Amino acid sequence: MGYQDEDELSEEGFLEMLADYEKLEKLQKQYRKLPHSPQRVELCREAVAVADRLEEPSEQLAGRFDLAYACVFGDDPAKALPVCAEFMQLHQENPGELGEAEGDAVISVAMLASSIARRLPQIPLEQCESLLAEFRDQVRTYGLGERLWQCHAGEFAMMTGDLTALEEHLERFRAAERDDVSDCAVCETGAMAEYLLALGRRTEAVALAEELLEKQEFCEEQPWKLLSILTDDALERNDLQAAERFSAAMVIQPIKTAADLRRVGSLLRMKGASGDWKDGSKLLKKALPWTANFWDQELLFYFYLGAARFCQAYSAEHTEIKLPPVPGFTDCPENGVYDCAALTQWFWSQAEKIGAHFDRRNGSSNYGKQLLAARKA
Repeated sequence: MGYQDEDELSEEGFLEMLADYEKLEKLQKQYRKLPHSPQRVELCREAVAVADRLEEPSEQLAGRFDLAYACVFGDDPAKALPVCAEFMQLHQENPGELGEAEGDAVISVAMLASSIARRLPQIPLEQCESLLAEFRDQVRTYGLGERLWQCHAGEFAMMTGDLTALEEHLERFRAAERDDVSDCAVCETGAMAEYLLALGRRTEAVALAEELLEKQEFCEEQPWKLLSILTDDALERNDLQAAERFSAAMVIQPIKTAADLRRVGSLLRMKGASGDWKDGSKLLKKALPWTANFWDQELLFYFYLGAARFCQAYSAEHTEIKLPPVPGFTDCPENGVYDCAALTQWFWSQAEKIGAHFDRRNGSSNYGKQLLAARKA
């Protein structure tokens, strides 16, 4: 792509090609030393462009693999979807280019695309099903990742309200052996507990959570999802003692980023239930800026539920609440003092919009049921 002169490589083209190989090596060394960040994403994009000029399939695949995960952890995960699609197309056209690492890489990318799509309600259900089927096919092709696939298939079944399929995937997940692409044991335990709760097997789910708490085992990527679910469940059953125990475990480490929005939502519900207005207000103020143009609609849904419940409880004693600008709220007051009842209704409306979007896409009423339960709690 730019080096060739008809069928022969010119001296000038040869020198350009050598310069690109050197540039690619330099870029790879640079971005692999960086933490996940927008800067790493840009260097990955530049490396992909150079690999494409070189028409080097192994480097094109490796670059897109790195770019997809850089988008997930350092920028906007939604941007990883087209990168994953390019990776899979290149892999189909150039099988075997990644050698022994090919199975791991292909399954990881297929899993990533399927996972991201489920969390974006604008992605049609048919596309989600297609990506999940692609994930399954790659698992079968390489004989690797059966346990991981069953876990993700269970999440899809839970999302669409197919509890029969969910139970089947849960049992097959438990029967499958762990392998090199399995999730960490903590994530797997959290997924099992979540599915058990969806199946109405609360006692088993809580026992799994209690075991993790006793061992003080957490996951760096998604450490608080299970505790959030159990806190919300306890609050909806008016079991404040259990809710306090699970919510207390969520604040062992500080809340730092938008990835914590689900945890924030559950903690806000707890603050509202316990009347802890001071800490609840601080938490709400800290988290609000993260919601601006945030990609993960599922995390936003749970944040808005928690914010609505907190403000609803708060409004029983206060007519106003002072906050930084609320992203998306029409006509934010210049002095930052919001009418608490109006803000409460706005938070509910945001959760309703997101939940309805998911439920229409999924063909189920899961989010609507959660919204109703939160309103009644």
